[in-house]
Amino acid sequence: MNKKVALVTDLKVVDSPQAGLGVARCLKEAGFEIIGVDDTPFVTLNPGLFKKVFCWDELRTLNFDALIKKLIDIKKIYGLDYIFSCYDETTILFSFIKDKLDFLKIKLVAPPKQTLKSLRKDNLAKIINGRDKYLVPKGKVFSDTERALEYADTLEYPVICKGLIKGAYISKNGDDLKQNIQKIANIWNNGEVSCLIEEYILGKYINCIVAIKKNKIVGFVEMEKICLDQNGATWFGKIKQTKDLFPLAEELVKSNDFATSIIEIETIKKEGKYFVYEINPRSPAWIYAPCMLGLNLPKLVTLPSNQKVNFIDKEGFFGREVKHFIRQDIQNYEDKIGFYSKGAAYKSENLKYPSDLLLDL
Repeated sequence: MNKKVALVTDLKVVDSPQAGLGVARCLKEAGFEIIGVDDTPFVTLNPGLFKKVFCWDELRTLNFDALIKKLIDIKKIYGLDYIFSCYDETTILFSFIKDKLDFLKIKLVAPPKQTLKSLRKDNLAKIINGRDKYLVPKGKVFSDTERALEYADTLEYPVICKGLIKGAYISKNGDDLKQNIQKIANIWNNGEVSCLIEEYILGKYINCIVAIKKNKIVGFVEMEKICLDQNGATWFGKIKQTKDLFPLAEELVKSNDFATSIIEIETIKKEGKYFVYEINPRSPAWIYAPCMLGLNLPKLVTLPSNQKVNFIDKEGFFGREVKHFIRQDIQNYEDKIGFYSKGAAYKSENLKYPSDLLLDL
Protein backbone atom coordinates (compact mmCIF):
# COMPACT_ATOMS: atom_id res chain seq x y z
CA MET A 1 0.00 0.00 0.00
CA ASN A 2 1.37 3.43 -1.02
CA LYS A 3 2.05 5.98 1.65
CA LYS A 4 -0.22 8.99 1.93
CA VAL A 5 1.39 12.22 0.69
CA ALA A 6 0.83 15.65 2.25
CA LEU A 7 1.92 19.06 1.05
CA VAL A 8 2.87 21.33 3.97
CA THR A 9 3.43 25.08 3.60
CA ASP A 10 5.24 27.79 5.55
CA LEU A 11 8.54 26.39 6.71
CA LYS A 12 10.65 29.46 7.48
CA VAL A 13 13.32 29.06 10.13
CA VAL A 14 14.20 32.76 10.49
CA ASP A 15 12.67 34.78 13.36
CA SER A 16 9.94 32.51 14.80
CA PRO A 17 9.89 29.01 13.28
CA GLN A 18 6.65 28.63 11.37
CA ALA A 19 3.96 26.03 11.98
CA GLY A 20 4.79 23.98 8.89
CA LEU A 21 7.78 22.44 10.62
CA GLY A 22 5.72 21.10 13.53
CA VAL A 23 2.93 19.86 11.26
CA ALA A 24 5.46 18.08 9.06
CA ARG A 25 6.95 16.31 12.08
CA CYS A 26 3.49 15.18 13.20
CA LEU A 27 2.64 13.86 9.73
CA LYS A 28 5.98 12.09 9.44
CA GLU A 29 5.24 10.22 12.66
CA ALA A 30 1.82 9.34 11.19
CA GLY A 31 3.53 7.64 8.23
CA PHE A 32 3.11 10.36 5.59
CA GLU A 33 5.54 11.35 2.88
CA ILE A 34 5.81 15.12 2.94
CA ILE A 35 6.31 17.74 0.24
CA GLY A 36 7.34 21.15 1.58
CA VAL A 37 6.45 24.46 -0.08
CA ASP A 38 7.27 28.06 0.81
CA ASP A 39 7.58 31.40 -0.99
CA THR A 40 11.19 31.99 0.10
CA PRO A 41 14.34 29.83 0.12
CA PHE A 42 14.83 30.56 3.85
CA VAL A 43 13.49 27.14 4.76
CA THR A 44 14.76 23.76 5.88
CA LEU A 45 15.61 21.09 3.33
CA ASN A 46 15.77 18.37 6.00
CA PRO A 47 15.82 15.19 3.87
CA GLY A 48 14.83 13.12 6.87
CA LEU A 49 11.59 15.04 7.10
CA PHE A 50 10.73 16.11 3.54
CA LYS A 51 10.71 14.14 0.33
CA LYS A 52 11.12 17.41 -1.58
CA VAL A 53 10.99 21.13 -0.77
CA PHE A 54 9.89 23.75 -3.33
CA CYS A 55 10.00 27.54 -3.47
CA TRP A 56 6.89 28.93 -5.21
CA ASP A 57 6.25 32.61 -5.94
CA GLU A 58 2.63 31.68 -6.63
CA LEU A 59 1.96 31.60 -2.87
CA ARG A 60 2.15 35.40 -2.86
CA THR A 61 1.36 36.55 -6.41
CA LEU A 62 -2.21 35.14 -6.45
CA ASN A 63 -1.52 33.42 -9.77
CA PHE A 64 -4.13 30.71 -9.26
CA ASP A 65 -3.67 29.04 -12.66
CA ALA A 66 0.07 28.61 -12.16
CA LEU A 67 -0.46 27.37 -8.60
CA ILE A 68 -3.00 24.76 -9.70
CA LYS A 69 -0.68 23.60 -12.49
CA LYS A 70 2.13 23.05 -9.98
CA LEU A 71 -0.19 21.11 -7.69
CA ILE A 72 -1.22 18.90 -10.63
CA ASP A 73 2.44 18.25 -11.39
CA ILE A 74 3.15 17.38 -7.74
CA LYS A 75 0.23 14.95 -7.73
CA LYS A 76 1.42 13.28 -10.95
CA ILE A 77 5.04 12.92 -9.82
CA TYR A 78 4.78 12.30 -6.08
CA GLY A 79 1.10 11.72 -5.37
CA LEU A 80 -0.81 14.21 -3.24
CA ASP A 81 -3.61 13.45 -0.78
CA TYR A 82 -3.68 16.41 1.63
CA ILE A 83 -2.66 20.06 1.80
CA PHE A 84 -1.87 21.52 5.23
CA SER A 85 -1.60 25.31 4.88
CA CYS A 86 0.22 26.62 7.94
CA TYR A 87 -0.07 30.40 7.76
CA ASP A 88 -3.19 32.57 7.75
CA GLU A 89 -2.55 34.11 4.33
CA THR A 90 -1.64 30.78 2.73
CA THR A 91 -4.77 29.23 4.20
CA ILE A 92 -6.88 31.96 2.63
CA LEU A 93 -5.10 31.49 -0.69
CA PHE A 94 -5.88 27.77 -0.88
CA SER A 95 -9.46 28.32 0.25
CA PHE A 96 -10.10 30.17 -3.02
CA ILE A 97 -9.14 27.11 -5.10
CA LYS A 98 -11.00 24.59 -2.92
CA ASP A 99 -13.28 23.54 -5.79
CA LYS A 100 -10.27 22.76 -7.98
CA LEU A 101 -8.67 20.76 -5.18
CA ASP A 102 -11.89 18.78 -4.73
CA PHE A 103 -11.88 17.98 -8.45
CA LEU A 104 -8.27 16.79 -8.17
CA LYS A 105 -9.21 14.71 -5.11
CA ILE A 106 -6.80 16.64 -2.90
CA LYS A 107 -8.13 17.30 0.62
CA LEU A 108 -7.51 20.78 2.02
CA VAL A 109 -7.18 20.93 5.81
CA ALA A 110 -8.54 24.44 6.36
CA PRO A 111 -11.82 26.23 7.10
CA PRO A 112 -13.95 27.47 4.17
CA LYS A 113 -13.32 31.05 3.02
CA GLN A 114 -16.53 32.43 4.53
CA THR A 115 -15.48 31.09 7.94
CA LEU A 116 -12.01 32.56 7.44
CA LYS A 117 -13.62 35.97 7.01
CA SER A 118 -15.58 35.50 10.25
CA LEU A 119 -12.35 34.69 12.12
CA ARG A 120 -10.60 37.96 11.26
CA LYS A 121 -9.57 39.98 14.33
CA ASP A 122 -12.07 42.73 13.55
CA ASN A 123 -14.94 40.21 13.29
CA LEU A 124 -14.36 38.18 16.46
CA ALA A 125 -16.90 40.13 18.52
CA LYS A 126 -19.63 39.00 16.09
CA ILE A 127 -19.02 35.27 16.63
CA ILE A 128 -18.09 35.48 20.34
CA ASN A 129 -20.87 37.70 21.57
CA GLY A 130 -23.03 37.62 24.68
CA ARG A 131 -21.11 34.91 26.55
CA ASP A 132 -20.37 35.59 30.20
CA LYS A 133 -17.18 33.53 30.40
CA TYR A 134 -15.72 34.08 26.92
CA LEU A 135 -15.31 37.69 25.83
CA VAL A 136 -13.47 39.74 23.22
CA PRO A 137 -11.27 42.69 24.26
CA LYS A 138 -12.59 46.09 23.21
CA GLY A 139 -10.85 47.21 20.05
CA LYS A 140 -11.12 48.77 16.59
CA VAL A 141 -9.17 48.68 13.33
CA PHE A 142 -7.72 51.97 12.07
CA SER A 143 -6.04 53.23 8.89
CA ASP A 144 -5.58 56.73 10.34
CA THR A 145 -3.14 57.48 13.17
CA GLU A 146 -5.02 60.43 14.64
CA ARG A 147 -8.28 58.51 14.91
CA ALA A 148 -6.40 55.62 16.48
CA LEU A 149 -4.98 57.99 19.10
CA GLU A 150 -8.44 59.41 19.83
CA TYR A 151 -9.85 55.92 20.32
CA ALA A 152 -6.96 54.92 22.59
CA ASP A 153 -7.84 57.83 24.88
CA THR A 154 -11.33 56.35 25.37
CA LEU A 155 -9.82 52.98 26.35
CA GLU A 156 -7.24 54.55 28.68
CA TYR A 157 -3.56 53.59 28.55
CA PRO A 158 -1.85 51.22 28.33
CA VAL A 159 -3.32 49.82 25.11
CA ILE A 160 -2.21 47.14 22.68
CA CYS A 161 -1.27 48.11 19.14
CA LYS A 162 -1.49 45.12 16.79
CA GLY A 163 -0.77 44.52 13.15
CA LEU A 164 -3.53 42.71 11.29
CA ILE A 165 -0.97 40.17 10.10
CA LYS A 166 1.66 40.13 12.84
CA GLY A 167 3.18 42.25 15.57
CA ALA A 168 1.84 43.40 18.95
CA TYR A 169 3.19 46.20 21.13
CA ILE A 170 2.12 47.60 24.48
CA SER A 171 1.71 51.38 24.28
CA LYS A 172 1.94 53.34 27.53
CA ASN A 173 0.96 56.74 26.14
CA GLY A 174 0.11 58.60 22.94
CA ASP A 175 3.71 59.09 21.80
CA ASP A 176 4.40 55.44 22.42
CA LEU A 177 1.32 54.43 20.43
CA LYS A 178 2.19 56.72 17.52
CA GLN A 179 5.63 55.10 17.24
CA ASN A 180 4.17 51.60 17.41
CA ILE A 181 1.56 52.34 14.73
CA GLN A 182 4.32 53.50 12.41
CA LYS A 183 6.54 50.56 13.37
CA ILE A 184 3.84 48.08 12.35
CA ALA A 185 3.18 50.03 9.16
CA ASN A 186 6.86 50.01 8.18
CA ILE A 187 7.62 46.40 9.08
CA TRP A 188 4.44 44.60 8.10
CA ASN A 189 2.51 46.85 5.73
CA ASN A 190 4.99 48.65 3.45
CA GLY A 191 4.42 51.96 5.25
CA GLU A 192 0.62 51.88 5.12
CA VAL A 193 -1.18 52.41 8.44
CA SER A 194 -3.42 49.46 9.25
CA CYS A 195 -3.63 48.35 12.85
CA LEU A 196 -5.88 47.17 15.64
CA ILE A 197 -6.03 49.26 18.83
CA GLU A 198 -7.17 47.06 21.71
CA GLU A 199 -7.64 47.35 25.44
CA TYR A 200 -4.80 45.97 27.51
CA ILE A 201 -5.72 42.98 29.63
CA LEU A 202 -3.27 41.61 32.17
CA GLY A 203 -3.62 37.90 32.88
CA LYS A 204 -2.51 34.41 31.91
CA TYR A 205 -2.17 33.55 28.23
CA ILE A 206 -4.14 30.36 27.58
CA ASN A 207 -4.26 28.87 24.05
CA CYS A 208 -5.81 25.73 22.64
CA ILE A 209 -5.60 23.69 19.45
CA VAL A 210 -8.84 22.27 18.07
CA ALA A 211 -8.64 19.46 15.49
CA ILE A 212 -11.85 19.26 13.45
CA LYS A 213 -12.95 16.57 10.99
CA LYS A 214 -16.12 17.11 8.94
CA ASN A 215 -17.12 19.84 11.40
CA LYS A 216 -16.78 17.57 14.44
CA ILE A 217 -14.07 18.07 17.07
CA VAL A 218 -11.73 15.05 17.14
CA GLY A 219 -8.86 16.47 19.17
CA PHE A 220 -8.28 19.21 21.75
CA VAL A 221 -5.37 20.42 23.86
CA GLU A 222 -4.67 23.52 25.98
CA MET A 223 -1.39 25.31 26.60
CA GLU A 224 -0.30 28.14 28.86
CA LYS A 225 2.21 30.62 27.45
CA ILE A 226 4.93 31.29 29.99
CA CYS A 227 7.50 33.29 28.00
CA LEU A 228 6.75 35.31 24.85
CA ASP A 229 8.74 37.06 22.14
CA GLN A 230 8.03 40.67 21.08
CA ASN A 231 5.28 39.51 18.71
CA GLY A 232 3.47 37.47 21.36
CA ALA A 233 4.68 34.13 19.99
CA THR A 234 5.40 31.37 22.48
CA TRP A 235 9.00 31.00 23.58
CA PHE A 236 8.26 28.63 26.44
CA GLY A 237 4.99 27.02 27.48
CA LYS A 238 3.20 24.21 29.25
CA ILE A 239 0.87 21.63 27.72
CA LYS A 240 -2.03 21.20 30.15
CA GLN A 241 -4.78 18.66 30.74
CA THR A 242 -7.34 21.39 31.45
CA LYS A 243 -10.36 21.85 29.17
CA ASP A 244 -11.41 25.39 30.10
CA LEU A 245 -11.74 26.51 26.47
CA PHE A 246 -13.45 23.35 25.24
CA PRO A 247 -17.02 24.72 25.67
CA LEU A 248 -16.01 27.72 23.57
CA ALA A 249 -14.55 25.44 20.88
CA GLU A 250 -17.72 23.36 20.85
CA GLU A 251 -19.91 26.44 20.43
CA LEU A 252 -17.74 27.84 17.63
CA VAL A 253 -17.80 24.57 15.70
CA LYS A 254 -21.54 24.23 16.26
CA SER A 255 -22.29 27.70 14.87
CA ASN A 256 -19.71 27.86 12.05
CA ASP A 257 -18.57 25.58 9.23
CA PHE A 258 -14.99 24.53 9.91
CA ALA A 259 -15.06 21.52 7.53
CA THR A 260 -11.83 19.57 8.21
CA SER A 261 -9.32 21.89 9.78
CA ILE A 262 -7.01 22.64 12.69
CA ILE A 263 -7.37 25.99 14.48
CA GLU A 264 -5.77 27.75 17.43
CA ILE A 265 -7.75 29.89 19.87
CA GLU A 266 -5.68 32.46 21.81
CA THR A 267 -7.01 33.96 25.04
CA ILE A 268 -6.04 35.90 28.14
CA LYS A 269 -7.51 34.59 31.40
CA LYS A 270 -8.45 37.23 33.96
CA GLU A 271 -10.65 36.76 37.03
CA GLY A 272 -12.24 33.59 35.69
CA LYS A 273 -13.04 35.07 32.26
CA TYR A 274 -11.30 34.35 28.96
CA PHE A 275 -10.70 37.22 26.55
CA VAL A 276 -10.34 35.84 23.02
CA TYR A 277 -7.94 38.07 21.11
CA GLU A 278 -7.21 35.86 18.11
CA ILE A 279 -8.36 32.68 16.36
CA ASN A 280 -5.76 31.35 13.95
CA PRO A 281 -7.33 29.31 11.11
CA ARG A 282 -4.39 26.90 10.98
CA SER A 283 -2.03 24.90 13.18
CA PRO A 284 0.23 26.83 15.58
CA ALA A 285 4.00 26.36 15.72
CA TRP A 286 3.68 24.46 19.04
CA ILE A 287 1.61 21.65 17.52
CA TYR A 288 4.48 19.16 17.76
CA ALA A 289 4.61 19.55 21.58
CA PRO A 290 1.34 17.62 22.22
CA CYS A 291 2.44 15.08 19.60
CA MET A 292 5.52 14.34 21.71
CA LEU A 293 3.10 13.68 24.58
CA GLY A 294 1.01 11.26 22.52
CA LEU A 295 -1.64 13.51 20.90
CA ASN A 296 -0.96 13.75 17.16
CA LEU A 297 -3.59 16.26 15.99
CA PRO A 298 -2.74 16.31 12.25
CA LYS A 299 -3.01 12.52 12.27
CA LEU A 300 -6.48 12.69 13.82
CA VAL A 301 -7.93 14.77 10.96
CA THR A 302 -6.62 12.29 8.38
CA LEU A 303 -7.98 9.11 9.97
CA PRO A 304 -10.75 7.45 7.89
CA SER A 305 -13.24 7.44 10.77
CA ASN A 306 -12.97 9.18 14.09
CA GLN A 307 -16.02 10.30 16.05
CA LYS A 308 -14.70 10.72 19.58
CA VAL A 309 -12.75 13.68 20.97
CA ASN A 310 -9.15 12.87 21.89
CA PHE A 311 -7.49 14.73 24.76
CA ILE A 312 -3.96 14.86 26.16
CA ASP A 313 -3.30 12.36 28.96
CA LYS A 314 -0.18 13.96 30.44
CA GLU A 315 1.29 17.42 30.85
CA GLY A 316 4.70 18.77 29.92
CA PHE A 317 6.77 21.88 29.29
CA PHE A 318 8.23 22.79 25.92
CA GLY A 319 10.51 25.46 24.51
CA ARG A 320 11.14 26.85 21.05
CA GLU A 321 14.18 25.20 19.56
CA VAL A 322 15.46 25.39 15.98
CA LYS A 323 17.65 22.53 14.73
CA HIS A 324 17.28 23.16 11.02
CA PHE A 325 19.50 25.02 8.61
CA ILE A 326 18.55 27.74 6.17
CA ARG A 327 18.43 26.74 2.53
CA GLN A 328 21.81 27.46 0.94
CA ASP A 329 20.76 28.31 -2.60
CA ILE A 330 19.07 31.73 -2.57
CA GLN A 331 20.00 32.85 -6.09
CA ASN A 332 17.65 35.46 -7.58
CA TYR A 333 16.31 36.29 -4.10
CA GLU A 334 19.15 38.46 -2.81
CA ASP A 335 17.67 41.62 -4.33
CA LYS A 336 14.13 40.79 -3.20
CA ILE A 337 14.73 40.26 0.49
CA GLY A 338 15.90 43.14 2.65
CA PHE A 339 14.10 43.11 5.96
CA TYR A 340 12.11 39.99 5.20
CA SER A 341 8.65 39.61 6.60
CA LYS A 342 5.52 38.01 5.27
CA GLY A 343 3.73 41.32 5.31
CA ALA A 344 6.53 43.28 3.67
CA ALA A 345 6.81 40.69 0.93
CA TYR A 346 3.11 40.73 0.16
CA LYS A 347 2.78 44.51 0.15
CA SER A 348 5.80 45.27 -2.06
CA GLU A 349 5.68 45.78 -5.83
CA ASN A 350 2.83 43.83 -7.46
CA LEU A 351 2.42 41.30 -4.66
CA LYS A 352 -0.88 41.08 -2.82
CA TYR A 353 -2.53 39.74 0.31
CA PRO A 354 -4.77 36.72 -0.25
CA SER A 355 -6.90 38.09 2.60
CA ASP A 356 -7.83 41.05 0.38
CA LEU A 357 -9.98 38.57 -1.54
CA LEU A 358 -12.20 38.17 1.52
CA LEU A 359 -13.34 41.79 1.22
CA ASP A 360 -15.46 40.90 -1.82
CA LEU A 361 -17.34 38.07 -0.07
